[in-house]
Amino acid sequence: MLKIEPSKLKWQDTKHGYFRKTLMKTQNTTSKDCKVQFIRIPPNTTIKPHYHKGQTELECVLAGSGTVKSGEQIIRLRPSVMFIVEPDELHEVKSGSKGLVLFFTKANYSDDTEWLE
Repeated sequence: MLKIEPSKLKWQDTKHGYFRKTLMKTQNTTSKDCKVQFIRIPPNTTIKPHYHKGQTELECVLAGSGTVKSGEQIIRLRPSVMFIVEPDELHEVKSGSKGLVLFFTKANYSDDTEWLE
């Protein structure tokens, strides 16, 4: 068993408008990873549209507000809202005036994010 103290982990700048703290990363039998992180998006920030070729994301809002958009669907984000982003699903996230903090899991993770310009 491993005790994790998130307050002692440093936020890493992703250079895509958000910051992350990686809590766990494990490799499965297909050489893909499972990754668990916190994501912090500063106030009034848009994470531009992107998709992941092979990973599925499960996200839970811990603090703040905003929206996540995929196609015509928009989900309003507030604490305790959870959502799933499937592989190849184009999506963008916008934080509200107080920013946004998410608890994030990535199944079949690899560095497969494609950003639209």
